[in-house]
Amino acid sequence: MSKSAGSPSDNKAAHIKVLIVDDIPETRENLKKLLAFESDIEVVGTASTGREGLELAQELLPDIILMDINMPDMDGISATEQISKAVPQTSVVMMSVQSEADYLRRAMLAGARDFLTKPISGEELYSTIRSVYERRPVQQYAPQPPQGTSGSGVRGPITDTHEGHVIVIYSPQGGAGKTTIATNLAASLMREGTRVLLMDCDLQFGDIGVFLNLQAPNTIVDLVASVDDLDMELVENVLVTHDSGLRVLLAPPRPEDAEELQANKIAELVEKLRGAFDFIIIDTATKLDDLAIALFDIAERVILVANPTLPAVKNLRTVLNLFDALQYPEIKGQLVFNRVTAEFEKAKVAISVAAIEGNLKRKAIGVIPMDERRVLSAINRGIPVIAKDRTLPPAKELLMLAEAVRTSLQPEGEMPDDQHQTMTDANKSSRLSRLFGS
Repeated sequence: MSKSAGSPSDNKAAHIKVLIVDDIPETRENLKKLLAFESDIEVVGTASTGREGLELAQELLPDIILMDINMPDMDGISATEQISKAVPQTSVVMMSVQSEADYLRRAMLAGARDFLTKPISGEELYSTIRSVYERRPVQQYAPQPPQGTSGSGVRGPITDTHEGHVIVIYSPQGGAGKTTIATNLAASLMREGTRVLLMDCDLQFGDIGVFLNLQAPNTIVDLVASVDDLDMELVENVLVTHDSGLRVLLAPPRPEDAEELQANKIAELVEKLRGAFDFIIIDTATKLDDLAIALFDIAERVILVANPTLPAVKNLRTVLNLFDALQYPEIKGQLVFNRVTAEFEKAKVAISVAAIEGNLKRKAIGVIPMDERRVLSAINRGIPVIAKDRTLPPAKELLMLAEAVRTSLQPEGEMPDDQHQTMTDANKSSRLSRLFGS
C-alpha cells in the first residue's frame, strides 16, 4: 500500500481526501490520473486489498474511499462493513464491473454511499465524489432534531390530543415497488410545519435503509421494548434523519430479531407516535399476518401497490375481499399501479389499468410509469425519486399520488374514531383464521 507523495498544500482542509482501494494496479493509476486534474480532490493513498484499505482508512481518515467490490484477502463488502464501524465519518463509493441490483443491495447494506460501474468516466467520477462528500454523514448515529420550524423532528411530549394520519403501504405481491412508493410518499408529504415519520415494518427484510442509504445502531426493536413507558428522548435517539430531513425508524438488521416483536406492541407504538407526527408512513412485508391486520386496523389509508399483471389482479381481489370481511370503509383501501408501461398496453402485451379497474370495480388513486433507470439512480444515491426531475416521470406521478392521498385525508373524508383502535388483549388470536374459518 502507498501514501501520496509530496507535501500537503496550504489549503488542504478544503480538499476532498480520497483513498483508492483496488487490486488492479492499472485501475489505481488511471483513477489517480483522472483525479489529478481536479484542484479540490486529493488522492491521499492507494491500497490493493480490502485489509490494506481498512488500515489506511484508520490512519489517513479520508473523506471518500473508492472501493473495488472484488479483491483478494478481504473483499470490498467486508472492508466497507468494517470501515463503516471504525471510521464512520468516511464515505465509501463502491466500484464494480457488475451493475446488477444484488451488487447494489449488498454494497448499500455494507454501508456504501454510492455505486459506480466500471469503466468509469471522468465526469461521473468527479460528480459522484463531490455529491457523496456534500452529503457525508454528520452525527449520523445520534441525529439532532432539525432547527427552525420545519417540524420534521419530534418536539416535546407525545400528546393525546394530536392524532397524526397513519398510512400503510402494502402489496400482496413481491417486487411491486412498495418501498419506492413508501419512501417517495413520505418525502412528498414533507412541507414547512409538517412532521413526517417513515417506519419500516418489513421486520425481516426491510429495505428502507438501503433505499435511503441510512444506518443506525438502534431500530424499531428498541422502541417496541420500551413501548409501555415510551420516552421521547429515546425516540429521538432511535430515529435517524435522512439528508432531506425526513425522520425514519429502521427495521431490525437481522431477520431473527423480528421474532421478538409482537404485532399488538408494534400497533401500540404506532398509536403513541401518532401524537408526535402529522403523517406516519409504514412500509410493510408482503406476508398477510397478524401484524399486517393490526396495521390495517390503525391506518386511515392502506395503499395497495401492484403491477398490472394477472397475478396482481387475483391477489388484489383477495385483499379487497378481506377488507370487506373486516368491514373497512371503501375509502380506506386505495389502489396504486406501479411500473406501468403505456407502450405495452397499446401493444396489448400487458393488461391495461382501465381493464383492471373495471375487474376490481375500483379506481386507482395513482398510476406510476415504469422508469427503472431513474428509480435505480435514486436508490444508488440514497435519495427519493422526487428529489430530482420533479416534472418528469415517475417523479411527477409520485408527487401527484402524495397530493391525492393528502386530499383524501381532509376532515370530511376521515374515518370514525372506532376505526383507529388497535387489537385488544382479548383479540390477539389470528383474525385471518377466524375470518376464513380455518
